[in-house]
Amino acid sequence: MSGWLSQRLVERGIIKEEEQEIYQFGIRNGMIILLNVLTAFLIGLITEKLFIVAVFTVSFMVLRSYTGGYHSDSRVFCYIGSNLVLFIPVYTEMLFVKTENFVLGIFLAIAVSIIMIFSPMHSKNRKLDQAEQKHFGRRARVITVVQLIILGILWYGGVTSYTYAIYSSICITAVFMLIGKGQLWLQAHIE
Repeated sequence: MSGWLSQRLVERGIIKEEEQEIYQFGIRNGMIILLNVLTAFLIGLITEKLFIVAVFTVSFMVLRSYTGGYHSDSRVFCYIGSNLVLFIPVYTEMLFVKTENFVLGIFLAIAVSIIMIFSPMHSKNRKLDQAEQKHFGRRARVITVVQLIILGILWYGGVTSYTYAIYSSICITAVFMLIGKGQLWLQAHIE
């Protein structure tokens, strides 16, 4: 579909033929993002936790866009995995509520430390140059701090569900970063 659409853009003179591949890539990625957003919306409706899924999705997508970490080679696995992650804030909230604040604080401190230290991460598909590392790293750190402030305000206000949605997005981002670090280490030592 992205090939067909980019070809129509060339035929109508909207884009140049030499730009078709770039536009095709962008259209494909846009369609994947749209599919993920629609799936998240459906998961939110089905679980009757639409706003929790929305808060988690926004928090996770914004943070993960700048931190890097594990990325699947398979689009199907990426789609399935990305959407399975949405069930974490929906179905594990009671664990959060029953866990001591001290323990939650330790896990959050570890996750934030991982993000602050390792952001941004290269992926096996793309190395970041020094300017990109500086830009993405700064953005990841600022976003993390902003999310921590929002998390604190929600926690203080007693809005546990949304607090946990942001908390879990930060922790899951850190886990993906550790998995990505392991993936890069294996790639460097096996190949």
